[in-house]
Amino acid sequence: MKNESCNIWTKRIAQLIVVFAILLVFLGSGCSSVNPKLQDEYIRTNINQEMQVVFDEYRQSAQKFMADEKVQGASIALVDRDGILWSAGFGHTNRDHKKPVTTETIFAAMSITKVFTATAVMFAIQDGLVELDTPITKYLPDFTVNSRFEENPQEKITLRHLLTHTSGLTFDTTVGNGGEMENVSFEDHIKSISNTWLRHEVGEKLLYSNIGMDLVAYILQVHSGKPYSEYLSETIFRPLNMTNSTTDLIYIRNHSNRAIGQVPHIKETPLDVVNFYLGCGSLFTSAKDLAKFIQFHLNRGRVDQRQILDERFIDIMYTPSPFLYPKKESGINSWPILRNKSKDEHRQFGHDGGGLGFGAYMYWYPEYGFGAVIMVNASLSKGNGAQAWINSIMNRMISEQLVERNELFDNINWETEWNVNAIGLDPNTFTPYQPEWKKYIGTYRIRWNGYKPYTYAKILLALIGYPEYEARVYEKDGYLEILYLGRHDRLDEYQPGLFFTKEGECLDFRGDIPTWQNYRLKKIK
Repeated sequence: MKNESCNIWTKRIAQLIVVFAILLVFLGSGCSSVNPKLQDEYIRTNINQEMQVVFDEYRQSAQKFMADEKVQGASIALVDRDGILWSAGFGHTNRDHKKPVTTETIFAAMSITKVFTATAVMFAIQDGLVELDTPITKYLPDFTVNSRFEENPQEKITLRHLLTHTSGLTFDTTVGNGGEMENVSFEDHIKSISNTWLRHEVGEKLLYSNIGMDLVAYILQVHSGKPYSEYLSETIFRPLNMTNSTTDLIYIRNHSNRAIGQVPHIKETPLDVVNFYLGCGSLFTSAKDLAKFIQFHLNRGRVDQRQILDERFIDIMYTPSPFLYPKKESGINSWPILRNKSKDEHRQFGHDGGGLGFGAYMYWYPEYGFGAVIMVNASLSKGNGAQAWINSIMNRMISEQLVERNELFDNINWETEWNVNAIGLDPNTFTPYQPEWKKYIGTYRIRWNGYKPYTYAKILLALIGYPEYEARVYEKDGYLEILYLGRHDRLDEYQPGLFFTKEGECLDFRGDIPTWQNYRLKKIK
């Protein structure tokens, strides 16, 4: 008996040694070095010496932030109304350093996709396919959504609400989301929106929503009679000669010059999100192509002197909706084209995106007629240097008067009036803690399905768990609360087992599997 016990412990110790040895190999594999070598470059001929000096300096600063933040690859472009001023590719598409990044390497643009979706809607309106302020039930008669605030909210939601993130729709839905890479169709993803609950009354305030933009893409797909990827190609990619841009998963997988998203300790991040995040995050494109898109906006809808989108539709995208709270802010515009004001009151438009191990930033100044883009295969947390880099070079171009200001833009009114911090429900009026809620108290983990990390990663994650994606439900001061991503929120019971936070986020215990913000949970303690 004693020998048997010794054998068991010997085996367990041996197993632990193997596990820790594997982890050491695994951890080392996630810390591969970077080589931010300049791989590809174009500089417009006959630029002035001052601009050349700036490009020389920022070529070095790009390589420095890549080395400092361990960014494997980066692709950049500066553009004016006439085309690219400077473009360059640095580093490699993957940590194996086999393929160089060029200005035509495709990266995931993630939320920059929303700007393309909004632009595609303007083409659809121009062509008479849809209308901006018509309830979407005209286009999707069977669409419904749950609300605590009003009856039949779907009959009030318009494309304008969806595009300005004021519909009340939540961020994500129950089927086809970033937590579970299920093999589901775009139609299944859209259909599941009807299971969700609005976070506020339609048109009341602005809360960012991915699924709202997906719903827009679905409406365009249905009413154009074409797959969304094809509709984007027909209205935007082909007219703008964007030859390396697509939302088609098969094309993306087979592209020979594709950057691989870099997430520590994972060989290749999954691309299946493209299948169901069509309107909000499916675009793969290159810095060179995004420069063409910026040029199109700088020229107010013109390509090669042809007006393919009327200027009034460009202005719609830069102007917020009138039904929002009339509180002036200097931050984000309510459309997918985000607007920022610099300290000198220059109007910067654009968007950024991140996820799947990618970061992308695209900004432009209409009044100065120039813009810039940088794409990296690194997460946004590591890509902060990329955002700082792009803002720094653009501010330098303006401050040193290397780009000329067009005073005609002073007569264009693109005022931003909305209140992104509109107050939600009063948590002091929430349901006091009930004894029967004790069964809900505990720690829950978001289920992750469909990801294919290294076997070593699976071992590591099994040991340390996913602490950043755990939700803790607990009693405090006579109320039920939830802690998620460092934030504490009080919960109010709307129906037995159905709870909402002040901002309208939903915790649902009514089914066999509980959900938080429409992500399925597993109770761990």
